[in-house]
Amino acid sequence: MKMQTMRRKEDLPLDVPNRDGNVWPRQRCPAFTPRSGAVLQECWYCIYADFHLDKPKPLDVGICYYPKK
Repeated sequence: MKMQTMRRKEDLPLDVPNRDGNVWPRQRCPAFTPRSGAVLQECWYCIYADFHLDKPKPLDVGICYYPKK
């Protein structure tokens, strides 16, 4: 019997950027633009996503600032 892998909605790719909305680390969209040192094409590594990486504790859910940032 084959086991089907279920993916969370928050991990699925976006068709368009979720401008000024929430983004989860594993999501991605067609506007993905990597930060310096990016390893994967996911929101966590995108220049438009703000996960407060410059703060003491990063956010679990980021905000997409496409195309403003």
